[in-house]
Amino acid sequence: EQEIRQAVHDRPYGGFPWPLMPGVLFRRFANAHDGYGDPERLRTTTVADCAEFFAAHYAPGNAVLTVVGAADPGVVRALVERHFGEIEARPLPPEPVLAEPLPAKERWAEGTEPGFAATALAAGYRLPDPDTDLPGYLAHAVLARLTAEQGPPAAGLPPVSTSCGFFGPLDAKDPDALVVTALLRSGTDPRDVVTALGRRWAGWADGPPADAVRRTAGLMVSEHHRLHAGLEARCRALGRLEILFGRAELLDLLPEHLAAVGPADVARAAGELAGSAASVLVLRPGTERSRPRRPFADGAGPEDTRDGSGARRDPAGATPAARPPAPYGVPFWPAQPDPHEVTWENGTRVVAVADRRMPCVEARLRLPLGPAGWADPAGTETLLRAALARIRAAERAAALGATLGASVDGQWLDVTGCAPAQRLPAWLALLAELVAPHGPAGPQAVPAVPPAARPSAQRLIDDALRRHWLAPDTGGELPGRARGGDRRPLGDPRGGVLVLLGDLDPGQAVAAAAGALSGWRSGGPAPAEPEAVRRPSAGGRLLVLRDPAEPEVHLTLCAPERRAPDGRAAPTEAARYLATAVFGGYFGSRLARRLRAVTGAGGEAYSGRDMMLGTPRVFVRARVAPGSAEWALEQLREELRRAGQEPFAAAEVEAAREFCAAQALGAFDSPAAQADLLRQLTATGRDPGWLTALPRLLTEVPAQEVARAGQELFADAAMDTVLLGGVVPDPASLPAGA
Repeated sequence: EQEIRQAVHDRPYGGFPWPLMPGVLFRRFANAHDGYGDPERLRTTTVADCAEFFAAHYAPGNAVLTVVGAADPGVVRALVERHFGEIEARPLPPEPVLAEPLPAKERWAEGTEPGFAATALAAGYRLPDPDTDLPGYLAHAVLARLTAEQGPPAAGLPPVSTSCGFFGPLDAKDPDALVVTALLRSGTDPRDVVTALGRRWAGWADGPPADAVRRTAGLMVSEHHRLHAGLEARCRALGRLEILFGRAELLDLLPEHLAAVGPADVARAAGELAGSAASVLVLRPGTERSRPRRPFADGAGPEDTRDGSGARRDPAGATPAARPPAPYGVPFWPAQPDPHEVTWENGTRVVAVADRRMPCVEARLRLPLGPAGWADPAGTETLLRAALARIRAAERAAALGATLGASVDGQWLDVTGCAPAQRLPAWLALLAELVAPHGPAGPQAVPAVPPAARPSAQRLIDDALRRHWLAPDTGGELPGRARGGDRRPLGDPRGGVLVLLGDLDPGQAVAAAAGALSGWRSGGPAPAEPEAVRRPSAGGRLLVLRDPAEPEVHLTLCAPERRAPDGRAAPTEAARYLATAVFGGYFGSRLARRLRAVTGAGGEAYSGRDMMLGTPRVFVRARVAPGSAEWALEQLREELRRAGQEPFAAAEVEAAREFCAAQALGAFDSPAAQADLLRQLTATGRDPGWLTALPRLLTEVPAQEVARAGQELFADAAMDTVLLGGVVPDPASLPAGA
């Protein structure tokens, strides 16, 4: 009931387009009902009702079990038979009748939404059955993407979003729908929008833009490969395709089918949609919230839960006694990669790793912003957004069947992309254009870009800390601040890393990167060395940032990591990794337990480590309600004091060790996740092989070393404290030591 309230009732335009839209598109209860359920019926549901439903539907013959990963099939079969083999077979209820005719005419349903000036429109159109017409279904999927992203503006057609299926392609049996959604300006007639959409498709029925069709289909092929290279996504997709269509193998056949979609196929799909009747849901501005009623023309309704005889189903017999779980298997350590690594003359480190799980290459670039960027992150973001627009980065990457996006977080410039292996040189050439020094040659040189999104609370806090650490006596105003019209690089290649991971020859990939970026040079002063960063004074400093737009209070306590005393070896990185987890890095940490121990305490608190101004930093963050800020700060400081007085116990370390070792192994489930972590680690100076060694190192580091690392990291009273929120406490009311 709480989930329904949060996802539907308390959300703007709640239920739009799902789960409201199926009730407009369809008439049979199985297709049209509210997938969340009715809160009133939930309140009357009994344990016996749940047992009856379980017995009817959670039967072996109604299940598909999918296992993907580094496991021997024979061992998997034995484990499956051990755990599932003795569950008795039982009859399944008849499958619901799903088939229903296409709408003979347009269907319109309306509701009202208070507090918003825009009218929300969703138009649904029936898709071909992928079980009998997969090429037609995929042509509609390409058409949906084209409708949202390609083609010249049509009269009366606003920007739209589209989807094949409510949760993505091939996620439901027939009937399914192509859904177009839009927010309409005041005065726009929804019927005019539906008419304009039909005109767009009618025009494409005579010949869609051929280059756009091929580009979109190619990009969808790349996205399919990228998504399903990860173990979890692949596992879920295989099981879904098997249980819906009896064809798990379809997952690996879809790229070939998508690549075969051509302009003629999309033209045929456009013609079909242009001539079909839309089912339209409209939520208009109003003084009260109202929603359309769901019609069930065939008479079936929520109470239609009996089998064909009309009799209630009998639950299965007694539940067999639970068996003890099998012992945890022997850890499977990832194989050491064979990376090719070089450092260019400009200071950039390049790492290439072969991973054959997909015919694509994940690419990651991370550059330190340098003093000018650190002092003026907003100016750097303006330069980046202008550069992306100037070179048409997203559009040109899509033409390669690739992606390219970039962002700044105040500390780093990050470029993230994925390209088909054969298009990597062209992608790297596009990257070279992005990182080259940019500056306006005239008043029209910088293209107009939409305003940046409001920075997160965490970003605002870290920006303030960077200014404070760089120039504590001048409010962070440094010479050489970035300006929107400066002609300078976006980031400094000194200290930067470029990671290439995927279907590649590592040596050839590094050579291709060197060729594309051969003219890239560093400029300006070198990034600040760790020694140049101000060490917080005894007791730390307090910064209070008042932001009326922030409903909660965000707290950050941080300091540069302490070095080990002379003559004593510093704890290993594995020990510091585990110490961070024990203190506040996972659900069983000291911080998490303290929050749970206080009745009614909301929000969150956690610890971590990263880089700030080129210096390793340890931090503790919290997010709480305004009235809890003083209490939260006291709890955080108490845990910091406790870290010095009560070293981590062996039981605490062992619990964190089990969690973190499994989490570290998860880094190898997906090429994208592995590339992200390689970028993060190599940017802090680590060897690429450390990522592979981490799961094993976490199981071997002595608990005493972890306890010592915890004291060195967190038993530090000299942490700077930052509070941000719309309602922040008076500094005089904060606990002593803040």
